Amino acid sequence: MTLVTPRRLARAASVGLATVVAVAVFAAPVAASERSGLFVSQEHGSDANSCAASAPCKTIGHAVAVAMPGATINVDEGTYAEQVNITQKLTLKGEHAVIDATGQTGGFGPLAGQGIVGYALLVFGPRASGSIVKGFTIKNALGEGILVAGTSKVTIENNVVKYNDAGFNTTKTFECQANGNIPGDCGEGIHFVSTTWSRLLHNVIENNVGGILITDEFGPSSHNLIAWNISKNNKLDCGITLPSHNALAVSDPTKGGVYDNVVMGNVSEGNGGAGVGMFAPFPGTASYDNRVVWNVLKNNGEAGVGIHAHAPGQNVSGNVVEHNWISGNGIDPDSGSGHPTGIALFSAVVPVTATVADNHISNEYWGIFTVGSFTTSGLSSNHYSSSVTFPTN
Repeated sequence: MTLVTPRRLARAASVGLATVVAVAVFAAPVAASERSGLFVSQEHGSDANSCAASAPCKTIGHAVAVAMPGATINVDEGTYAEQVNITQKLTLKGEHAVIDATGQTGGFGPLAGQGIVGYALLVFGPRASGSIVKGFTIKNALGEGILVAGTSKVTIENNVVKYNDAGFNTTKTFECQANGNIPGDCGEGIHFVSTTWSRLLHNVIENNVGGILITDEFGPSSHNLIAWNISKNNKLDCGITLPSHNALAVSDPTKGGVYDNVVMGNVSEGNGGAGVGMFAPFPGTASYDNRVVWNVLKNNGEAGVGIHAHAPGQNVSGNVVEHNWISGNGIDPDSGSGHPTGIALFSAVVPVTATVADNHISNEYWGIFTVGSFTTSGLSSNHYSSSVTFPTN
């Protein structure tokens, strides 16, 4: 995705404790009559209701609109044919709930103004910092299933994100339009753009155009944890991709860059692109100091792991690839590996440093394939099965 412009209570004094307890005791019967938070039920709700447990709303969007900052919204099982925009801190909890974004073409504020529309669920802006989304199946969006943009400290957990990017290679959204020889990807299944200190945990991302995408169009994407997800059978792009799209990323890390992210314990399998990729496509872009550890990366259409620098003035140094299980992946077109490749390290111009250590590589022609000025530490500690034709080139 490319954007044109640029994410206590005080300790009670003992003298007041008796009063607090007394109030709690007398209030208990009233509090027990309602569970906390707001409630949504597709089957039993109405948006004329108060969104209480005994009088739930019918749509997620209505509950989000009436919720106070910090509220929890509990969504009952059912299929919700809507697009959800979260722009303040909320916890959204699904109980076998499905967000079906078929035909939704809307957007929100500045993103919509730049053609970023058609996602199923958006978490956007500084006020949304600290939001949580968990327990949903999210499907059939023209663009991303989940888009997190310009915010921080968000948790996306235990969701199934599938059959999104439905507008692939069309003009239905800005992201879906082809750019030269590069087809539009519609933002992939889950997209963190200019998002920091956030967590993507225990999600299943399958049968989209691409899996997980972390980019930096209008600010850095850094210090995020991408852990214990399954990204599989995403048709054309990588299972997990960390590309920089911001030409200011090298000169000013406060304005761009994809850095200091941890990709840990994921399964990336059967995707059209690489299992995990860290890429800098044009001058000034930077994807660096990321850690890819303890992942299973197998049977992807391109290399199990790819680190690519394509032009002058880029930074893909400091990335660490350790303790991964890598098997049965495809060629790496950018490096010209020509054969199935476990790990592809490619730099067209700039000197690059990386750590590649203690990975277990099998069923590949090249275990580790390097082109360009790469200084790689840890190479002797990698493990190659007999099904690797050449450990290194």
